[in-house]
Amino acid sequence: MQELFNYFVNHKSALKKRHLPKSVAVQLKRLTRHQRDRLKLQLTETAKTLDELDKSQAIDWLQTCTQLINEHAFHFNRVFFSPGNEIKNEIKYLLEHAHTSVDLCIFTITDNELAQKIKVCHKRGVKVRIITDDEKTTDNGSEILKLAKAGIPVKIDHSHYHMHNKFGIIDERIAITGSFNWTYTATKHNQENLLATSKFEIVKQYNDEFERLWDSLFTF
Repeated sequence: MQELFNYFVNHKSALKKRHLPKSVAVQLKRLTRHQRDRLKLQLTETAKTLDELDKSQAIDWLQTCTQLINEHAFHFNRVFFSPGNEIKNEIKYLLEHAHTSVDLCIFTITDNELAQKIKVCHKRGVKVRIITDDEKTTDNGSEILKLAKAGIPVKIDHSHYHMHNKFGIIDERIAITGSFNWTYTATKHNQENLLATSKFEIVKQYNDEFERLWDSLFTF
């Protein structure tokens, strides 16, 4: 984020053209809402101390910075359906492009291809955590033991009822949820749905629920 801050401060004249280099635009899209808010606050504080600009110029510069940050913010809201590969391909894409974290609260995982994508995330340094149902870990074809052996933290419930959630949070900025179980049957035969959204209020609620469950469940 410091690199973005430096760009806005050191390219005041260029900003008037409202055109950002591709590298800067990409970095802006990767920011979470919290990071965008921190960047705006940092720029606001800086605008108060810019000796080379008068008050009116400083306000104009800050407004331009804020508008560019908002224009290049990441927004993603889509719904996917099965049978067919639409849902599975979207999950694979999100896992492949995760940068920092993948938190999955999934009833069951038996799809080997999706399990492999999870492992690859872990191997390239993405922080991966999985919550799943205790009874489903012993199902024929369950990938949970393999994922745990790969070094991925896994937690399970111990109750007479199911941990029946099917949601995930990618990089703390995208939430995915729906009826879709991570199984071959769900992809090939079932009528299923998946919602993927970057809406901050929704992502935060799913993230809070994941953390609550993570703190209350048992290590696999």
